[in-house]
Amino acid sequence: MQFTSILAKYRAISFFERNKGDRFERLMLAYLRTDPKYTADFAHVWLWQDFPGRAALGGADYLSELS
Repeated sequence: MQFTSILAKYRAISFFERNKGDRFERLMLAYLRTDPKYTADFAHVWLWQDFPGRAALGGADYLSELS
């Protein structure tokens, strides 16, 4: 499946922007953890909610700040 097809599917099945963002974040997590092009470059890849440095960067993501 192509990347654009996956994004189109996420847009179609997500009712809220937050859900689209969560799906996209999990997709990128899987991609960066498994694609040989990136696995050597990153020792750790986290979801934002699990990122240890989150508090030092303000703690909230951009969409949360808009609410």
